[in-house]
Amino acid sequence: MRRVRLRRKSVLINLTLATAMVTGAGFAYAAVDDGGGSSRAARTRTGKVTKGTVLATVSASGSLSSPSDVGVGFTAAGKVTTLAVKVGDTVTAGQVLAQIDPTQAQEALDAAKAAVTVAQANLTKARAGTSVQQNGGGGNSGGGNQGTNAQNTVLRGSTGGGATSGGNGTDAVPTATSTTAPPRTTSSPVTQPHPTITVTVTKTPTATPSPSTTVDAAAVSQAESALITANNKLADAQRALDGCVLKAPSAGIVASVSGKVGDTVSASGSGGSSGSGGTSGGGQGGSSSASSSSTAATGFVVIANPTGMETRVSFPEADAAKVKAGQPATVTLNVNSAIRLNAKVVSVNPLPDSGSTSGSVKYGATIALEGDVSALRTGQTANISVVVAEADNALQVPSAAVSGTGATASVRVLVDGVEQRRTVTAGVVGDQTTQIVSGLAEGDEIVIGTVATTGGSGSTSGRSGQSTRGGTAGGGVPAPGVGNFPGGGAIGGGAAGGSGGGVPRGGSR
Repeated sequence: MRRVRLRRKSVLINLTLATAMVTGAGFAYAAVDDGGGSSRAARTRTGKVTKGTVLATVSASGSLSSPSDVGVGFTAAGKVTTLAVKVGDTVTAGQVLAQIDPTQAQEALDAAKAAVTVAQANLTKARAGTSVQQNGGGGNSGGGNQGTNAQNTVLRGSTGGGATSGGNGTDAVPTATSTTAPPRTTSSPVTQPHPTITVTVTKTPTATPSPSTTVDAAAVSQAESALITANNKLADAQRALDGCVLKAPSAGIVASVSGKVGDTVSASGSGGSSGSGGTSGGGQGGSSSASSSSTAATGFVVIANPTGMETRVSFPEADAAKVKAGQPATVTLNVNSAIRLNAKVVSVNPLPDSGSTSGSVKYGATIALEGDVSALRTGQTANISVVVAEADNALQVPSAAVSGTGATASVRVLVDGVEQRRTVTAGVVGDQTTQIVSGLAEGDEIVIGTVATTGGSGSTSGRSGQSTRGGTAGGGVPAPGVGNFPGGGAIGGGAAGGSGGGVPRGGSR
């Protein structure tokens, strides 16, 4: 019975102590909470109106690419006989990169030259035409008869006392001379003398018939077309032969080589693949295929050249509406954030990017880098910041101090320590500051905002080094005996729990 009584007495004592501690903890919690509420104060954050540059920017990121990167390929098929470069080599414009066996190309060129010779001969023959012998019969024979008639007429004129022209002949030209005999004496019978006419007849020689030619216009046209076709084939054959020697169209660094000596390649590319965006033609040094596009260049040899480095980035529709061609931009690189380059917006695509969905529409823009880009490489990640609005030497305040926009904006100002709200006109809204067009003067004190502060250092409750709620290290009020307090001797994390355990004593309020 005595043990039972002692045990009951111990239990009663423990319960009494526990009740007292819980009650004390409640009072302590209330005191701490009330103290925190009374010490919590609002601190006003102020600033000054200043002058400076207000910048509004939009940002995006993309990969660098160079339109000067070029891939070149052979313009004839054959086996690679010479490979003069490797990846990483620096080359100059016109430098020989590789060669293939020119035997087939040379044979094709010889055949094309022979075809041109034949076509030229056929054209000469067609232009010469066909010979035709003319028939001179009627006109020439008629002339001879007319001459005879003229002579006969003259003879008749010599006996008949006059000359008359006969026929229509024009081949005989008579010339007459009249003479008179000397007069006789009157004693003798006089007989009237007849005039004597001397006629000289000259005959024109009869013309000899001459041959003429007839030219077939259709035959000439056909021969001319054949010659043009033959010359075009000759030019193609010459380009193919020149293309057996692959030369660098521009200076740069060899980025890739798609073959080795002994490989057989086809025309206009490596292994039968032509360069993307390639153009066919002779080009410098006989190379005829070159690719230069927004995608990676391809070819038997690809030459990288950072000249004209650019990047294509995409902006959300709200930002894209602000981006215009010609706007300045800055570029930083992931590989080295210290590198900062100037750039400019070249163009903005009016059509949305492929893959854009409703509510997530983006528009692409091309940004061209400026300055020294020799150290840059295709594929590097670039972070772009485009300046879409700018105000120089402008009155500015932190954007957090401005409520509203435009002419209806307002700012809280301090006049002799008294806060007042003033209507202002806001201009460019920058990334950190906002331009004030009117309503404020440089040096005016403004209210940026208010922040809740506490009365004690390093505390959110006003008590130094103590937490007002939810202590975690050894919280609770210790029990008078080991293991006798329900719950293991402490109220873990309960009210008034804090570092060091128990209700804090000696702390500042």
